[in-house]
Amino acid sequence: MTRKTISLAGQEIEYELLSSRQARKMRIEVGVNGLKVVKPVFVPFIFIEQFIKSRAVWIIKNLAVTRTYVSPPTISKDELIILKRRAAHLILARLEFYNQSYGYKFKSLSVRDQKTRWGSCSRLGALNFNCRLALLPENLLDYVAVHELCHLKEMNHSAKFWTLVERTIPDYKERRKKLHSFNL
Repeated sequence: MTRKTISLAGQEIEYELLSSRQARKMRIEVGVNGLKVVKPVFVPFIFIEQFIKSRAVWIIKNLAVTRTYVSPPTISKDELIILKRRAAHLILARLEFYNQSYGYKFKSLSVRDQKTRWGSCSRLGALNFNCRLALLPENLLDYVAVHELCHLKEMNHSAKFWTLVERTIPDYKERRKKLHSFNL
């Protein structure tokens, strides 16, 4: 692992460079910890800067988004139990409210302290939600509830799926963008 700096659009950006024996091609990752470039061991350094510069617009945009992230609060085990109960109550209420418009059936509802997702829907109709939704503004919780509810009909992110979401959350794009400013 090596720390390097590159100039992109007049900004000096530090990045972490990793060589990997398993990597078959170069890739760029932008996260809360900044920019990371992973390259196969056989790729010479001269190609790294070209690769990064070819994706400068995407990198700068995504770095700006990650800098606005809000860190999740630290929660004790006792607080987590209370949070899960509160989240289950809130989520079920919002699902029932929005499902009056959709009429979809789900098999089960679970609330967990997930590290990577706000929610998910299985092909069997099981809805899963992150307990930390209870800490978010209600309009974002509503967006996640509707998003997962619509996956009961469309198990993808196609135009049909987004049309379903838009039926009850017309400003879903703004809510989705705001949701991405919160860390799990």
